[in-house]
Amino acid sequence: MMSLLSKAFHRSTNNKTLLSTISTRRRWRRHTTVAISREIPNSFINALSFHYNNNQPLSSSQEQEQVEVKVSLAKSREQHTTYLNVLRQHIPTQQLICLPPMESHPDCLFVEDTMVAMQDVVVLTRMGHESRRGEVDDLLKSVLYEQLEGRVRSVYDMNQRVDCDHQTDSSIRRSISSTCCDGGDVLYTGRHLFVGITNRTNQDGFQYLRNVFAHHHNLIDETDVIPIPMMSLQGAENEGGGGGVLHLKSAVTHIDEETLLIPEGRFGDVLADVMKVTERGYTAIRLPDVLSCNAVVVNGHVLAQDAPCHESKRRIEEACMERNLGLSFVDTSELAKKDAALTCCSVLLSV
Repeated sequence: MMSLLSKAFHRSTNNKTLLSTISTRRRWRRHTTVAISREIPNSFINALSFHYNNNQPLSSSQEQEQVEVKVSLAKSREQHTTYLNVLRQHIPTQQLICLPPMESHPDCLFVEDTMVAMQDVVVLTRMGHESRRGEVDDLLKSVLYEQLEGRVRSVYDMNQRVDCDHQTDSSIRRSISSTCCDGGDVLYTGRHLFVGITNRTNQDGFQYLRNVFAHHHNLIDETDVIPIPMMSLQGAENEGGGGGVLHLKSAVTHIDEETLLIPEGRFGDVLADVMKVTERGYTAIRLPDVLSCNAVVVNGHVLAQDAPCHESKRRIEEACMERNLGLSFVDTSELAKKDAALTCCSVLLSV
C-alpha cells in the first residue's frame, strides 16, 4: 500500500560493486545535520502570491483577485507535516527544529528565505518584500546562538549595520536601505554559489554574500559566487518554459554536485546558458514542468514534487537511479497555491 507519508521510491545501495565505481566527485559531499522549519500560521491564507495554477504569471488585475483563491489550512498543514516527516527520516540525528507560527507574518512558513548558510557560517537576510522582514525574529536568532551554540561559528545579519558577530569589515558593512536578499534566490550546489538577481534579491545582496563567504571566511572562491540576472530572462519566460518565477530556485535546483534540474523551452535554454551549466561541469536534466525543477536533496536523498507531470517525474526517477540517489515524491499542491515549493519550507544546515 502506498505510504501515507509519501510516494516513495528507493534505489537500493547494497550493491557494493556498483557503489565502488561511483567517482568521488559524484558522491554527495555535504552532510546535513540540522533542518529548521516553521509551522503554518492561520494567516497563511493571506500569504503573498506571485502566480497561481498552471505556472502562469498573474496580471495586475489577477493579483487583485488572488484573495479569492481558496486555500485549505487543514490540507496545507497535512502536506507540510508529510514533508517534514520525509525530511526528518534522512537527517541522521533527526534534528528538525520546527519554530512556532507567526500570525502577523502569513509567509513565515517559507523559512528558507530568512537565511543563507554555508558550512558553519550563516547570513540572516533582509528579505526583498518589506512585509516579510519581521520573520527574522529573536526566536530564529536564538536557535543559531543558543540551541546550536558551538556548532554555528559566525552569524551575519543583513538587517544591522554592524552585526552581533563583530561585523566590522568595511566590505561587509552595507547600507541597510539598499541590501535585499531572499534565500530562495541562492543555490549552493557544493561547488558554486549561484545568486539570482530578482525582485527580491539585488546586487547589494549578492555582494554581501560574496564578501561573507568568499572574502571574509574563504569558504568558496570569489569566482564561484555567481550572480544570475533573472530579470533579464523575462522575455525568454514569455516564449515558454519559465511560466513566471519568483526566485532562482523556482526554476533550478540540484540533486547532486554535478546535476541540475532545469525547465525545457526557451527560458530553460537561456537560464542554462547564463549559468554556464556545461562550462562549469554540470549535467542538466531538462523537465517539461517548471514546478518539478524545485527539489530538495538531503544526504543523498531527493525530495521531488509529486507534480501532475508524469514525464518530469519519470526523468527525475531515472536521474536518481543513475546516480544511486534515494527519491521520495512529496505532494505540496495545496501549499503551492501560495507559491510554496519544496526548498522554501526548510533550511538545511551542515554544522
